[in-house]
Amino acid sequence: MLLLLFACISEDYLGLGALGYESNDSEDVLWTLIGDASDGLNTPRDLGFNPEKDGELWVVNRTDDSVSIFFDTASLEQTSTHIIDPYAMHFMDEVSSIAFGKKDTFGTCHESRNTYNGTARANDFMGPTLWSSDLSIFGNSNPEAVEYLTDLYGMPTDLGSHLDMLHESPLCMGIEWQHENVYWVFNGQNGSLDRNNFHEDHGMGYDDHSDGTIYKYGIGEFKRVADVPSHMKFDHNSALLYIADTGNNAIKVLNVRTGDPDERLPVMEPGTKHYSMSGEDLWILVDGEDYGMEMPSGLTIVEDTLLVTDNQTSMIYAFSLDGELIDSLQTPFAQGALMGIYGSSMDDLWLVNAIDDEVWRLQPADADPEQEPNVLEFTSF
Repeated sequence: MLLLLFACISEDYLGLGALGYESNDSEDVLWTLIGDASDGLNTPRDLGFNPEKDGELWVVNRTDDSVSIFFDTASLEQTSTHIIDPYAMHFMDEVSSIAFGKKDTFGTCHESRNTYNGTARANDFMGPTLWSSDLSIFGNSNPEAVEYLTDLYGMPTDLGSHLDMLHESPLCMGIEWQHENVYWVFNGQNGSLDRNNFHEDHGMGYDDHSDGTIYKYGIGEFKRVADVPSHMKFDHNSALLYIADTGNNAIKVLNVRTGDPDERLPVMEPGTKHYSMSGEDLWILVDGEDYGMEMPSGLTIVEDTLLVTDNQTSMIYAFSLDGELIDSLQTPFAQGALMGIYGSSMDDLWLVNAIDDEVWRLQPADADPEQEPNVLEFTSF
């Protein structure tokens, strides 16, 4: 595909360059179209760069439960591949979010009650999935696991490439990694933040999910909006988890070092341990109504800045980590387009357009790309 780029140079360099400086005008930003439907983008909802591979961008797509992966991203050598796991209908069903974890692994979460793509009645047997980012593993089948499970169940059974899964967080709207195999997820059904620890994974394509532990924080304090992910970001320096609480139009913060197990909860899968928490330190950092925000969705931290996308108004907001508004940008995308956002730096932002099946890069209008892509005549969005 062709990279599309335009820029209008601003004379005033106050404010954040990638958000249009002081003008806060989308025409004062350098926009690069990174990918579209020709790369397999199909309702993209979140994105992230693989920390182990320079220039390798992963984007998760809801409509076909898939991943689009870009290589040498934003260069003239850029290529892409589109992968659907053999058992994505469960392990990546209605995928909402992605977070890279420890070396060569990542997690996904899913806005699903587990219907196997509408072929069965919902049973809520859903939660985050752990994967390998090694492309010799991800999206493939493990013949040894297929043989073992086929013999075990007496029917052909191919569970694809997943490494592990936990099942206490249906309608999951966001995911973020903490350490080892510990991931936080936004549980849309229970209105909670769930700390999922996979512990040791079971290996590619097997199905022993019995060693996991799940702790539910702030039950009932969060509110899902259907079809709008609620992304979050963990600050490893402060041990604070920042959350886009979409349904309550707020950015909330959880101190993950607080809280104690309160009650042992039932489990969907024997062997796992499942608890509610009490005494956690959870607060509202940003009340969206104060800033004209309506449905915060995408959220990331870049340097000391919190970036939030508003799915309803197509605005991007920049806040300090103390909740002070620093800057904003009105993007030209349609209502419902903005979801996940990623920042390589404050001069290099990346976001999905879920309506038009696109991924865009935002830079200051005076940026000089390392390798200038083909330039088309500028036309307004």
